[in-house]
Amino acid sequence: MFFLDSEVCVKPLPPSDSGRPMASEATPYGISSETYTIYDKYFSTAHQWIPILSRKLTRRNLLESKSTVNDPSQLLLMCMKLVSDPLSPEASARADRTYMKVLQSLLEAENAYLPCLQLLQSIILISVYEIGHAIYPAAYLRVGHASRLCIMMGLHDRRNAPQLFKSTFTWTAREEERRAWWAVFCLDRIINQGISGLSLAAPELSPGELLPCSERSWDEGGVGFNEPLFAASFSNNTSLGSFANVCQAAHVLGRVLRHRDELHSTNVSLDFRIAEAKQLRNILVSLSSHLSDVYREGGDEPFEGSGSLSLALCLSALLILYEIYACNEKYSADHGRSSEEATMQREAMKGIFDTVRCTWQLARQLLGSIHQAGGSELESLSPFLCHCLYTAAGECEWLLLEQEDPSAGVWLRDIVKLLEVMCERWRVTGVYLSEIYKWPGYNSLVK
Repeated sequence: MFFLDSEVCVKPLPPSDSGRPMASEATPYGISSETYTIYDKYFSTAHQWIPILSRKLTRRNLLESKSTVNDPSQLLLMCMKLVSDPLSPEASARADRTYMKVLQSLLEAENAYLPCLQLLQSIILISVYEIGHAIYPAAYLRVGHASRLCIMMGLHDRRNAPQLFKSTFTWTAREEERRAWWAVFCLDRIINQGISGLSLAAPELSPGELLPCSERSWDEGGVGFNEPLFAASFSNNTSLGSFANVCQAAHVLGRVLRHRDELHSTNVSLDFRIAEAKQLRNILVSLSSHLSDVYREGGDEPFEGSGSLSLALCLSALLILYEIYACNEKYSADHGRSSEEATMQREAMKGIFDTVRCTWQLARQLLGSIHQAGGSELESLSPFLCHCLYTAAGECEWLLLEQEDPSAGVWLRDIVKLLEVMCERWRVTGVYLSEIYKWPGYNSLVK
């Protein structure tokens, strides 16, 4: 009825009764040991860098769910298992049994239910698995699917968009919705880093958009505080959680991607483009410096969870921006040339060097953290770090070939070492490494 008359639809359609029993899952009397194992592992691994689920609501939903394959809670449970269990070395990510089962259950759930939050959360986690194991174009299409669901449910604009759900929610339920929308927004920007010219699936944020609360409040199940994304002034008491920092970084990354994709537009003047590039650079430099300071001062555990990811997204955005202007032949000159281009080119060249050095420092800290934890820290590393590392490695290769800079060789070795360590967990790193291994500068280092 939502699609025919959205004003009268207040709840999703009831599930069909055609589901098949699901062995050894949740029972009416409590969570089974197998289900609790999945629950516990997910919240100690993937949840650290994509904290979209409430512990207490997830547990409650599992207790109350029906033991059928197409029940949204059971689908979400399988997706939690999918993203938290590493693949065996010989397994194929595309043909993994859990992945195949999840896709089949997703199809059944979509046929039996109107979209609900748990269905959206499941699709988010499936897209995380597909991005992390380089299952394309499925990953790209899945993020678009999630974005359309958010728009249909009205999560992208609570004030003006039609809302699929009209009932009143608790703060925790509303925060879960907010985090789901932000996750889709971030995934959309992350997946478009390496490919230009394609439209972003998730719309721009509304002026009143609120950021997720701090992770401490979220994980403890209490009521947290939500800072606005767009604010007229700043307070010294403002303290954002690590996922909120990721959201901020993804927002600026999205602006850089739009700037990149409008390079050949004849509707944008050169002066405006240069001014916007400088503004974006200043924002990113300030934000990356702030994030580095936060973790260096001990405001959060150093580079755990989403902490390293927010910094990596800032550094990735800077490299994308600098790559445009380091070679000023790449963009349209239909409006003529300007001396500002040469100034921006000099700043971009210096910026590439500084940003690659920062990326190398991040890689060194992550390697140290993994070594200190005996490898267990690897489970909490996000695959979304990989594009930043790969882009920085490409700049190191360029510095080796163009300037024969010895520092670049050290940086490239360490960045590749981190990618090789992460390859044990995420197959996308293997795709990046297979390309790096072809580079002449890198091969001159390892001979």
